Amino acid sequence: MLGKMTAPTKFQLADAPMSADRTAGFRFVSSFGEVFQAANGTWMLTSAEAVKFAVRHPEVFSSAEATNAGSGIPIPLIPVAVDPPAHRKYRLVLDSMFAPRVVNAMEDDLRTQARDLIAAFANKGECDVVGDLARLYPTQVFLTFFGMPLDDRDQLVGWVETMLDHSTTGTAEAGPEVVEAATGLFGYIQRFIDEKRERPGDDVLSRLLALEGDDAWSDEEMLGCCFLFTVAGLDTVTGAMGFLMRHLALNPELRRQLIADPTLLGPVIEETLRVEPPAPTISRTTTQDVEVCGVRIPAGSPVALCLGTANREPGHWEHPDDVDVAQADRGHMTFGGGIHRCLGSHLARRELRLVVEEFHKLIPEYEVAPGFDPVAVWPAGTLHLTSLPLVFPVGDGGA
Repeated sequence: MLGKMTAPTKFQLADAPMSADRTAGFRFVSSFGEVFQAANGTWMLTSAEAVKFAVRHPEVFSSAEATNAGSGIPIPLIPVAVDPPAHRKYRLVLDSMFAPRVVNAMEDDLRTQARDLIAAFANKGECDVVGDLARLYPTQVFLTFFGMPLDDRDQLVGWVETMLDHSTTGTAEAGPEVVEAATGLFGYIQRFIDEKRERPGDDVLSRLLALEGDDAWSDEEMLGCCFLFTVAGLDTVTGAMGFLMRHLALNPELRRQLIADPTLLGPVIEETLRVEPPAPTISRTTTQDVEVCGVRIPAGSPVALCLGTANREPGHWEHPDDVDVAQADRGHMTFGGGIHRCLGSHLARRELRLVVEEFHKLIPEYEVAPGFDPVAVWPAGTLHLTSLPLVFPVGDGGA
């Protein structure tokens, strides 16, 4: 017999006070319980136990149904819009293309790109680390991986930001700005699919085009995959980069320890990802009645897996709301889990590491500009800072 049914609460995710203080925001969400129904009908899973149960049962918590219902995109967003068993075909191919060895082979190029962006403002004594670095670098990395010219960076950033800034939640249709940007992005990707088919290179798109027989992908599948990486992958890395640099700017002692002992960088990145997840929730739809932590959720229900609250569960971390390198080996849910775990996690971690390493080589001392209070955009599908002005002495680095 399934567990108890509960009545909808008055909870609305937009009411969570996330902008200035994610600790307060995630505590607000958790205060309603580990499994509860929001005012809009969505079931919220907030505890680590509930979230882990959901990601371990993709046959019950469907990513495909949730993605296809909410995207408004007429093509499948590979691989999140596909459930098992079909999902395995795509994941086997993509896992190998984004494996650590592939990222390793590209590190020198990616490091140079990060250094060039930082060098452009290193002698100015000030920068907006979001606008001058975090907005730009993830897009350059995407272009590099997919074999597209870096000169197209600003156009790609413009399309993606237009879609994200003007996107809506719920049932509202996409506005004309979103349609125009999506059309431009689709056309851009299709052009490169056609070009790579005629003149393949050493990049992800060319490798996808080289698949043959039953393994071959259609143009529609490749379009969906590339589109997903742009709209779901770039802004999350931008968000993570902004939060990481914010934390280092506000904690000079930790930053100096990090410069003195570079082995601390990995733990600092992991802890910042845990405490400041750029995608605080992920969506699923139940395919059958299911009990989670003693609560019954009916089939066909929208579900939000609250990664941000699961990451701060008091019983698992001694200091759940703090960046503490001593607890960085305990894992987190920021990249999701199970078969739909973030495909680009290795690449995202590498981007964060390269940016911090190169920033500290050129600008070891910096702080948030006086009078500026960094706040996150909320409500939003992706938590991120729109701006993070830093000031620093000129000539301290190794440029």
